[in-house]
Amino acid sequence: MYSKAEIYNLALGALLLNRQVLNTETDKSNQVKVLNIHYPVALNTTLSDLNLTSTAVQVTAALVAEDPNDLWLYAYKYPDNCVLFRRLQSPVVKDNPSTFLPKQVGIHEGVKVIFTNQLDAVIEYIPKDVILSHLSAAAGLALAYKLAVLSAPLIVGKGADTLRKSITTMYVVQKAEAQEKDRNENFVYDDPEVESEFVQARLD
Repeated sequence: MYSKAEIYNLALGALLLNRQVLNTETDKSNQVKVLNIHYPVALNTTLSDLNLTSTAVQVTAALVAEDPNDLWLYAYKYPDNCVLFRRLQSPVVKDNPSTFLPKQVGIHEGVKVIFTNQLDAVIEYIPKDVILSHLSAAAGLALAYKLAVLSAPLIVGKGADTLRKSITTMYVVQKAEAQEKDRNENFVYDDPEVESEFVQARLD
């Protein structure tokens, strides 16, 4: 649905600027230079903040060490392109207290790792290289608004504070819409009785 140039144009529109970007790499204007500086941070923070199942990937984790410390049996490499580590994938679609796999993010011998007791761990996370065209309309708008908020002081100058507050409000609205759409598309039926700890304890 979106291209990088379209995200930039939406951001400029949110900043009340009437101009269009055709190519984010060749456009040498001051506005695009500022947007280019802030884009990676805007993308990473927005993807992490939205935390959409539709943008998550699952990969087999790379083992770094066995028995890395006294608390955990394994240490797996934290993905280089990860903006949000969601969970260790268990045999069920949605975890409950009995299926949740304990883990901890930390440092082992200078390497960022995921500690766990799970052998052959599969991790679920949000990557920073999400394809923009895969974002929903609301998610793309949220990204554009985040980019506008970060870039406003250098592009707008005087009056940026008031404009940033207004754009932040729009960001919150689009974030909620994107998350609602994601929930609807990835809905998993939960039976309150089956999910209750009281019932689970008697099924085990």
